[in-house]
Amino acid sequence: MPELPEVETFRRFTERYALHSPVTDIRVFRPKILENTTEAALQEALTGRCLGETRRVGKHLLVKIAPLPKIESEPQAGWLFLHFGMTGYLSFERDGQTVVNAYGNPALPQAHIRVQLVLADGGLFNFHEQRMFGKLGLTADADRYFEARKLGPDALNVDRETFVTALQKRKGQLKPALMDQSLVAGVGNVYADEALYQSGLHPGRQACGLSAKEAKALHQQVVDVLQRTVDVAADRDHLPAHYMLHQRHPKAVCPKAGHPLHIAPFGGRTTYFCSVCQA
Repeated sequence: MPELPEVETFRRFTERYALHSPVTDIRVFRPKILENTTEAALQEALTGRCLGETRRVGKHLLVKIAPLPKIESEPQAGWLFLHFGMTGYLSFERDGQTVVNAYGNPALPQAHIRVQLVLADGGLFNFHEQRMFGKLGLTADADRYFEARKLGPDALNVDRETFVTALQKRKGQLKPALMDQSLVAGVGNVYADEALYQSGLHPGRQACGLSAKEAKALHQQVVDVLQRTVDVAADRDHLPAHYMLHQRHPKAVCPKAGHPLHIAPFGGRTTYFCSVCQA
């Protein structure tokens, strides 16, 4: 499932391949993917305009719909929003031959394209989503979009004091609290497990029971794990060998101690942890 590092990779991918070229057509192959909009509304908002600046909070990506440079007096048309659900990603195609997905893998098959933007420079900008939990639509105001979803501060940029204060006020188990998007936005199942493992904290601990030192250490690991993953364009194969996420399989062992990892549900999500290293 795309989490913050994947969506940040999508944001950078969008800026590299899709900005500033006029949109000449919109193709919607599965209208179910649209939220609070229609294909006709997308055509009206995007055709003859281009994609401009991008904004991301947590797992949510917004792209500004901008007038063409020669007609800057044209009223703004709002923002295109993309949420990637469980299996969403982006690709860019030119001349029907070159395909580049958001992880830099040109061999990925062009399956499950749900919405396609045709660009004047000959490019095709594709939104894929196999399981149809993702959404694409229009919003007039970026700030109101984020506020309506009750998102906390972005997990990559949240300052330590804000994080520690919010965590120590939170009742319930540590892992579900960390995944609560109103506490910090962008941490999902995999990176919550990793941050807790690198912090030496058991996922079943009470969030409000952490000491200040433990909460500060967790903040540092949340930011470090996310930033490291962003730095490798969300290609998890390039993360350090001591990261537990390489061991997410039934015979998993602790990378540090060699003990078998425990696999159990916390907050309804499958959780990997080491009962020896995480107290």
